[in-house]
Amino acid sequence: MRRDVRRLAGLLAVILAAGGCVGESSLDFGTPVNMHVWTTPTSVEVDAPGWLTDVSSAYLCFEQPPRLPADNASREGWTPGEACQDVGTFQTSDGLKTSIPLERLDPGRRAAFDAAADWYLLLVALDGNRASSAISSRFHAPTSAAAP
Repeated sequence: MRRDVRRLAGLLAVILAAGGCVGESSLDFGTPVNMHVWTTPTSVEVDAPGWLTDVSSAYLCFEQPPRLPADNASREGWTPGEACQDVGTFQTSDGLKTSIPLERLDPGRRAAFDAAADWYLLLVALDGNRASSAISSRFHAPTSAAAP
């Protein structure tokens, strides 16, 4: 009996050690955030009561936005690129509930947005000028923005 307990303890130790060495850290997967995004013919509506950070930038994207860089130095002044448009900076210490008018979209990018069946909302938490974390949500493009 004692021998079985030692074997079980040894097997458990090996499993725990291997589990810590294989795959990504659970911190790399992020924390789930309750976020609802829906559209009207003239806006993108956002309700993210669980997005609790002091200040956030919001972006609408016509392609899947990139992930934040792994190293902190590259996060200084980070933006998600040409497929995304900055639609505002918000105080989000109590969550985020806002309406983003479609007229905020740059007319030069509007054709790319209109051609995309799905859009993305990207929220980037800011610590000064450094992006500290981000979440995104994919949703159907507003019916007025869909390509004919």
